[in-house]
Amino acid sequence: MKKFTSFKKQTLFIVFCMLTFSCTDFRNNNDQLPDPEVKAGIAKISGTITNLKLPEGEKKVTVEIGLMNPVTGEEIRFRTNLNENNGFSLDVPLECNTAIVGFNIGTDTKYYGNASVGLKQDNELQMNIVFDDKGDFKIESKGGLNLRNEDMINISKAQGLFEEHHTWGDYCKMTPKEFAEHELTISLKERTNAGLDSLVLSEKIKKLLTDQFNLRFLKGRLFYYKSDAEKSFKMSEIKQPADSDYTAVEPNIEYYSFLKDFNLNNPQYLYCYSYSEFLQRFLTIAAFKIPKIEDIPIDEWLAGVKTTVQDVTGFNSGLFYDMLAANAYTLQMNDGKEPLTNKQVENISNYYRGNKTEYSKILLRKNEELVKNIVKNNDLIVNKTPAVATDKLTDTIIAKYKGSVVLVDFWATWCTPCMNAHKDMEPLKAELKGKGVVFVYLTNGSSPRPLWEGKIKGIGGEQYYLTDGEWEFVLNSFSFNSIPSYLIYDKTGQLKHMFTGFPGTDKMKEMIEAFLN
Repeated sequence: MKKFTSFKKQTLFIVFCMLTFSCTDFRNNNDQLPDPEVKAGIAKISGTITNLKLPEGEKKVTVEIGLMNPVTGEEIRFRTNLNENNGFSLDVPLECNTAIVGFNIGTDTKYYGNASVGLKQDNELQMNIVFDDKGDFKIESKGGLNLRNEDMINISKAQGLFEEHHTWGDYCKMTPKEFAEHELTISLKERTNAGLDSLVLSEKIKKLLTDQFNLRFLKGRLFYYKSDAEKSFKMSEIKQPADSDYTAVEPNIEYYSFLKDFNLNNPQYLYCYSYSEFLQRFLTIAAFKIPKIEDIPIDEWLAGVKTTVQDVTGFNSGLFYDMLAANAYTLQMNDGKEPLTNKQVENISNYYRGNKTEYSKILLRKNEELVKNIVKNNDLIVNKTPAVATDKLTDTIIAKYKGSVVLVDFWATWCTPCMNAHKDMEPLKAELKGKGVVFVYLTNGSSPRPLWEGKIKGIGGEQYYLTDGEWEFVLNSFSFNSIPSYLIYDKTGQLKHMFTGFPGTDKMKEMIEAFLN
């Protein structure tokens, strides 16, 4: 009897251990997304969409994938139309072997659904999307990162709830330290709870979203104490003297010690759409005094950076620094539209070697694309704003191009829909080149001039930089209250179309070509 009892105990112990190890493995595989690795490659996505009810006149359904590349800092979109069998297929270039990307279904006039899907370069994502009679949809899928339907549907909803839950305070009454404590312990917590608490989400997606919310809040609030304190002073209900000249202090480097709590070497941040924006904002923080990378060898540049920031990050090596250097080049190429110098190409090749060669491939490919784009946009002309009365400004500009169809584009460097529209228009501009169409671009001081001077190299066309007064008057004269907004004039200089919001390349082509004959 004792032997049986001893054997029984041993058996139960073994079973318990097996269950424990099994549960541990299950938890490790399912409580967190797999760590991404920087690797250029293609992820495939295919599927069908059924029972989508379109209004009369709408025929073409478009599937769009949107992502933010972490190395090159580019927001990229890929589109395709449903085929005659209501199917779609896309090859999506990625800078990491896995990614979470936006997925939208729409037509030229309306979005019918959006979700977030998980892609993996060696595992095609196959989707079957079924709409119900209310216009809601469910996703059956296999492959990719094997996300659940609820997660795919609710990721974007959670992000929206986080953004909509706005918080504010009397920051002008707070020291930088008090501001950081308040925002981290109250505002960030409130907004994170708002984004997560009302939705069905798996643990791994909650972790992903928490990472995303943290980066979004750091780069969008914690890194802006001075400007937010001064803004709160202007908004304060306390009556201030008319000649008050309150100026908030610029936080010193000790202020940023909260960064230690965020494990910035965590590879999971590569999934987050704010990661590159966070890194680029980090590079510009006054207290860090980080120089432009220019022709400095990366090891040497990073040694100087680490001397300054390792006490606030809590480490002096790892993924964070590799990504920071990559984004230093990205800032130069994206904002300044300055191709890499020969020395920079050499420095990139020397530093990103061995298991880091993918960084080099990605950055050098980005540089090649930039050079080609600048050559392609060699029609760039930077114009002086005509010295006329403001109410004559638009007519004077348009008169210069009489005999051509003119598209006037109101835009700004900070306007993501504007920049996306510019990219979408590139093939159409190439198609219409030499056919009597002029593209005129208007912006104002809300686009910092050095940034504007860089961005227009990748846009081309006839560029004008208006004063704030000119900009406001012109927008108001056409009843525009947001951008992008557009005007289309025929060859005689008559205004034919005025509208806000990019209508899509096909519609834009149709409107322009109507006046070419």
